Amino acid sequence: MRVLLLSLTLSVSACAGVPEVGLPDLPVPGLDTDVRDRHFMPTGDYPVPPNVERLIGPEDCRGSTLAAVRAALPQYPAREYGRGRQGWVVVRFDVAHAGQVENIRIARSVPGGGFSRESRRAVSDWEFQPLSNVDRLQNCVVLFEFRAGEVRIR
Repeated sequence: MRVLLLSLTLSVSACAGVPEVGLPDLPVPGLDTDVRDRHFMPTGDYPVPPNVERLIGPEDCRGSTLAAVRAALPQYPAREYGRGRQGWVVVRFDVAHAGQVENIRIARSVPGGGFSRESRRAVSDWEFQPLSNVDRLQNCVVLFEFRAGEVRIR
């Protein structure tokens, strides 16, 4: 009995280290540092984004030129990446005379959740050169596309 149990334990342990052919790599707790290091596998189509030009009103973000000092893109949320989700986020924000971003709000997001949080976080860190000719710019609009594991801005 002891020999049978020992041989069964050894054979099961030996099989545990052999990867299954054709199955995707799944995260192993404690081994994978970031799911975004793996190949992105979409689980659905990219949702059609809105026409950005139609979202901008005649008075939105007018009166001065914006010159970025710091404007990093958001990170693709690890949870959404791991699930193969794609989406987009429209962010509206104001810029104060000294160049700080204020009044950040998510205008539209498909889907919401992690994409919205990462977009808001990124824009909150943005900084522009001081504005000329105006005290502030209101309702500036940016569209972030989270597509195929990458982030783009429009």
